[in-house]
Parts: sequence; structure tokens; C-alpha cells
Amino acid sequence: MKEGKIETYHFLKDEPKKRQFDIYDLAEYQKLNYEHSSKPHSHSFYQIIWFKNNSGNHFIDFESYNIKEDRIFFVAKNQVHYFEKRSDYSGYLIHFNESFLLSNETDINFFFTYSIFNNKQEPFFQTPKSLEHVLINYLSQIENEVVNTNEFGNSDILSNLLKSMFLVIEREKKKNAEINQKPDNSNYLKFRDLLENNFHKKWTVSDFAKELAISTKTLNSIVKSEIGITVSQTISDRIILEAKRKLTHSNSYINQIAFDLGFNDPYYFTKFFKKHVKCSPADFRNSIS
Repeated sequence: MKEGKIETYHFLKDEPKKRQFDIYDLAEYQKLNYEHSSKPHSHSFYQIIWFKNNSGNHFIDFESYNIKEDRIFFVAKNQVHYFEKRSDYSGYLIHFNESFLLSNETDINFFFTYSIFNNKQEPFFQTPKSLEHVLINYLSQIENEVVNTNEFGNSDILSNLLKSMFLVIEREKKKNAEINQKPDNSNYLKFRDLLENNFHKKWTVSDFAKELAISTKTLNSIVKSEIGITVSQTISDRIILEAKRKLTHSNSYINQIAFDLGFNDPYYFTKFFKKHVKCSPADFRNSIS
């Protein structure tokens, strides 16, 4: 286990006047950042990884996902991920900060409707052959425009190209999953956002429902329709994920982790963890050391 806390990397954090977006050749990027990218880490920015060959597995939040040709991964900020130690990667890497897309309230709502960055069950999109040329075209336009750093409208053009690419992917995902036949999922997306910001405060199902101005029954129905589990289970899963992150990537005492996650009694945290993971926090930490 790595000493100290997990590394969190930033993208132009101290240079807000610079364009908050860039695209890289994956193979070249890996050559330069091999030592860092192969260790579990997180970002304060968003990352898109488009793999162009079959090359092993990618790891996101304790899950291993097969890398396949034209499989695009969407890594949200604060997610823990890493690459395998290998040198045969091929593809593209896109980095951007929220500010690059979110300039007003409409953009904020627009961004959070993308399930591609809110899909922890399957954080990737397998590009179908019928759509490959469309996405490659967007990527080519982005590559052509990205060099025009000081030209008028550069950031706006890149932002619109990225949004358009997202929309095409989202439309295909909705078509395949027949999501259009489901009720409006805006409350679900708002719930996920609330959960991400408040899971460590020991909010109850009622607290989330009250914040959304709906009943607990309605909230449970919405969440179950989207991901097949209850609100209570969803909250527990998020707390357990954060606990695993802290146990794996930091040397914090278990008592401190319990307090960070909103547990006043470390004994209850241990009991809660054992119920969901089938082992104690200490045993889990030892198993991944």
C-alpha cells in the first residue's frame, strides 16, 4: 500500500486564464507519465480515454474493465483509477475542467444529464461500427482546432464540438437502453448530485426526498427504476466505496475514516462495513496491502 494519501492530480489548476481543455496521443502520454498513471490516483478534472486497440484492462474504483478497440472510458473527477503497466496502448486522451463546459446554468443542467459521467455500473461506451466515423470526425475537428490556441472563438468551438460528441454518444446509449421509455430522470440525476455532496453527512432517505421536494416512496421508485436498487442501498454503496478508497489509498486510522464518513461511533462503522463487505475494515486494508 502506498504511503500517505492517494495522489490527486490537477489540470491547469493555477492557470484559470488558460484554455481548460487538451487532447493527447495516448501512447505518447503514457511514455511520459508511465510511473504516475500506473498507480491508483484521482483527478480534480474529467478525463476521456478512447482506446484504439485491445490492450488489457483499465481499473476504476476497485473494478476491472476490459479494454477493447474503440471503447471509450469516461472518468469523472474524484474517481480512483489507473492503467496497467504496459507499453502497447493506442488511442486518445482528453482532459478538461468543469469550467470548460459550464459557463451558465443551462450548461450545468446540460452537463449533468450525461449518464456517461454518472454511470458507475458501466463507465464506458463501446462505439458501434455504424457510429465510428461520426465520432472520429468530431475527434479530427477537435485535433484540428486545438492548435488554434490564440485564435478567436477557439475555446467555444472546442467546447461545442465536445458537447456535440457527448450528445451523439448519449443519444446512442439512450436508444440502445430504451431509456426514452422511462419516466423523466431529472430527479434521479439531482439525487446523484446530492448524494455525491452529502453521503458523508449521514443523510437519511427522508433527507434526500425532502431536499428534492418529493416523497420517499417516489424517490425510491425513481432510483429503483434507474439502477435497480433502493435509495438506502445506493447511499450505503457510496459510503462503502469511499471507505474502500480511504482504506486502500491512505494511512488514516480507521477511527478517523469513520469520523470522516459521518460515524460518531467507530464501532458502528466497523459493524456497518462488515455487513456490506463481509470483513472488517482492518481485514480489508490488510487484504489489499
